[in-house]
Amino acid sequence: MKLKNFYVKPVVPDSLQPLYEVSYNMWSTWDKEAERLYRRINPELFRNVKHNPVEFLHRLSSEDMDKLSKDNGFLYELNKVYDKFKRYMSFEGYYTDENGDDIPTHSDDIIAYFSMEFGMHESVAIYSGGLGVLAGDYLKAASDTGIPLYGIGLLYTYGYMNQRIAIDGFQQEEYLENKWYLKAVKETTDANGEPLIFPMKIKGHNVWIKIWEIDVGKIKLYLLDTNIPQNDISARCITDHLYIADKHLRIQQEIILGQGGLKALDLLGIKPKVFHLNEGHSAFLIVERLKQLVLDHKMPFEKAKQLIKQSTVFTTHTPVIEGNEHFDESFIREYFKEDVEALGMTMERFLQCGKVDNSRIFWLPIFAIKYSKFRNGVSKLHGDVSKEMWKDVFPHLHDDEVPIDFVTNGVHLQTWLSMEITYLFDRYLGPDYMHKANRTTLWDGISAIPSNEIWEAHKRRKEQLVTFIRKKLVHTLQRRGAPAKKIKKASNALNPQYLTIGFARRFATYKRANLLLQDPERLKKILTNPLRPVQIIFAGKAHPADVAGKTIIKDILNFAIQNDLEDHIVFVEDYDMDIARHMIQGVDVWLNNPIKPMEASGTSGIKAGINGVLNLSVLDGWWPECFNGTNGWAITAGDFYSDITLKSSAEAQQIYDLLEEEITEKYYEKRDSYFPE
Repeated sequence: MKLKNFYVKPVVPDSLQPLYEVSYNMWSTWDKEAERLYRRINPELFRNVKHNPVEFLHRLSSEDMDKLSKDNGFLYELNKVYDKFKRYMSFEGYYTDENGDDIPTHSDDIIAYFSMEFGMHESVAIYSGGLGVLAGDYLKAASDTGIPLYGIGLLYTYGYMNQRIAIDGFQQEEYLENKWYLKAVKETTDANGEPLIFPMKIKGHNVWIKIWEIDVGKIKLYLLDTNIPQNDISARCITDHLYIADKHLRIQQEIILGQGGLKALDLLGIKPKVFHLNEGHSAFLIVERLKQLVLDHKMPFEKAKQLIKQSTVFTTHTPVIEGNEHFDESFIREYFKEDVEALGMTMERFLQCGKVDNSRIFWLPIFAIKYSKFRNGVSKLHGDVSKEMWKDVFPHLHDDEVPIDFVTNGVHLQTWLSMEITYLFDRYLGPDYMHKANRTTLWDGISAIPSNEIWEAHKRRKEQLVTFIRKKLVHTLQRRGAPAKKIKKASNALNPQYLTIGFARRFATYKRANLLLQDPERLKKILTNPLRPVQIIFAGKAHPADVAGKTIIKDILNFAIQNDLEDHIVFVEDYDMDIARHMIQGVDVWLNNPIKPMEASGTSGIKAGINGVLNLSVLDGWWPECFNGTNGWAITAGDFYSDITLKSSAEAQQIYDLLEEEITEKYYEKRDSYFPE
């Protein structure tokens, strides 16, 4: 007997059709009024579905739908949100030229933005960390400003791993299948309403690719999927996992992203003028563009190369050489033999496109650098690091002349501002800041916001953070079958009155989440100071293969348990964008202490900063460009040491000193007995 799953689309009353339309656009996940609308319907259900508007609608009963369709108060609020959505979608974009004039964007000035991951919302699990979240913010910001841009990525069956902390404190990985029919993902169809599916050859074999789409405000994100019946099992699994360890599956993913992405754009009739490669994963796009220009348009190879260079932008995010995408040359020979022969090139000549020496390694960033006009790091310091890293690509230039610039990462305001701070921005700046953030005079209004209103907004969000963390801890312990006494203790963890430090990012060794453990006794005294207590919230995932990173998580948990500090140090399991929002909006101080200069940008600190949270950070990534001596604290004591042990010791001591002598003092000594200086 054969069983088949059927998808049953919910019946939506006519009066609720606007809610259905808004829910299938990612705009509904970042607009605060839309969020309030879902919470009004059923706040508990909205939390349980991870704030996913589409699944939320599917989980509502027909009785609930019928009741809402007749609720005049709700329909009034729905129409307000829908009108706001329609106004947003009708906004006409512009850019500001070098003379300060606003020039309307033209619909033909299309940018294609390629990325291996996109972090738009916790319910759409096709991201792992900062690179993906930056890509998601990039699409949202392009939508806000009306830039004609299309995103290209992959639709992962499982995405990245879910984190579970075992009873021994060691990270375990869990892989949950994405239920795409319950998310804001739609089939891309042709003029006849048929799904768009196309073949491409990988090593001489046809792989069939289906195109899906997500509406990100005004922007279309197209996602490519091989998990379809037309493929055999070996091809269906290509798009199973983000950052798969298997090198053959990895290169196949990147061939589909780059070469398949261009084929998809052609099928859709989209003709970009600029191709933006977000990291080297999509660099095989260059091969497909060469094939089109040389084989289809009969263009001489050198002319085709120059045309590609003039229309390609490459952004590098990785300051650690080993973290940049690369393959042994045997993989290139195996997968690109037919393409290279068709182009009339020798394999040796093609391999030099991704090399700088006689090694066997083909570097995708080098390939992208050689075929792009503009290359950039993601902060000023990272631009310098990237110049040093890739200077051998330009052997005839002085180090300072290496043509790699920088564009410091930013964040999408509407996604990361708390509801409380958003209300203040709307009240004192007006709604224009969303579309006109480049106008510096607009931001003068921030100084008009009374300090007590900012402090009150922060206090409310901090209380919400503590409640949120407690629920997360209780849920984790209940899942493990912990005793009732331990669960009750977790339900009272943290105190909203205490100075609260946040540390959340990938648990890689260079990010040094355990730096504060250098002097356990001193840390314990700081945390338990009866007059000025401190608490720390940790969150983050270690890469599945990173045993050292997993050990750091275990060490932090063990320190809290062994010193009876579980109400002062907590680790929140399964870090995602929801946890990130709560933390960056609710903590008092954001801690960032990587080994300099290994943090390319570090946008979590920016997200904290826009919510009024103070940064305590090494002068790495974005922080050197913003730190002015009064808006946070710089960790500099290790700058003069090359020895990592001495550097870490000096920086840990400086953090202790700052906490004991300055940060806690400022926090607890309230001006006018009301809020900190």
